[in-house]
Amino acid sequence: MIRTVFFGTPDFAVTCLKALSASSEVDVCAVVTAPDRPSGRGQSIQPSPVARFAEELGIPVLRPERLKDVAFLAELRSLEADVFTVVAFRMLPEVVWSMPRLGSLNIHGSLLPDLRGAAPIQWSLAHGDSKTGLTAFSLNAHIDEGPILAQVELAVEPDETLGSLYPRMAEAGAQLAVQVLADFALNKRNPRIQPESPNLRLAPKLGPDFAHLEQLDSSFSVHNRIRACDSTPGASLPSPERPGERFKLFASSYRATPLSQGSDSVYYVIDNECFKIIDGRGVSEIHEIQWPGKRRMPASEFLRGSRIRGRFTLSGQKID
Repeated sequence: MIRTVFFGTPDFAVTCLKALSASSEVDVCAVVTAPDRPSGRGQSIQPSPVARFAEELGIPVLRPERLKDVAFLAELRSLEADVFTVVAFRMLPEVVWSMPRLGSLNIHGSLLPDLRGAAPIQWSLAHGDSKTGLTAFSLNAHIDEGPILAQVELAVEPDETLGSLYPRMAEAGAQLAVQVLADFALNKRNPRIQPESPNLRLAPKLGPDFAHLEQLDSSFSVHNRIRACDSTPGASLPSPERPGERFKLFASSYRATPLSQGSDSVYYVIDNECFKIIDGRGVSEIHEIQWPGKRRMPASEFLRGSRIRGRFTLSGQKID
């Protein structure tokens, strides 16, 4: 068996921890996760999803505030792990990732070297990619640049959303980690250096404006950004009737059309039949809407109860 310490915090990482703990070739001797934090409406102190799952299995859980803390490093070293497995965790300092004899394995949600960064799944959807994947690689001193150990590809459907792709990616990443650690146990490793190119895309941490659709310049980009923000945080536009408020759009479908005559600017239309985002190259139809202070609802239900009609710029200005 290969002995590993698992580093992870969110639900995405739980899927991998579950698969590793069920593998006959892997011994998860401990888990490192974020400290318990206030959560929920009552802001009660709650363990991370990974901590909760590990405790159910009886796996020891470490919750360091600082990864360079002397006591934490001593406890980590005493576990004598062969390798550390890292999934959806903060950046590790060299004193941590270099500790095991086989180094540290990271599972990243893209086909590296493409989409290095904190949010590869969301950015892949935002770009409208028809293919994505996961990479198992060895950590080094450069973010997401370590030698590749294995990769797996996944097809992405044209209207697929983050809500459906995310669990598929988590499951594929879990199986990839099991495969790589099984190979480690058999001393089968064939790392390869990541190729470099000036055209590689990045996947930086998402800011609040990632979900703001008015900054985009095509109906296709709007469609893809809606997919990338569905189910959370929800892509949004400024309200045409309530200055300072925003409404959210979900479940978009896109249809390309020949370039029309005239302006190629992007705008949206609300009529008695549907909510559409249009430009000269295509139409994105919105199937679910969440108006300020309201619940998420089918567009047909929203249209029945709303008096808003007309053509609007993405910033919410009515077009005569």
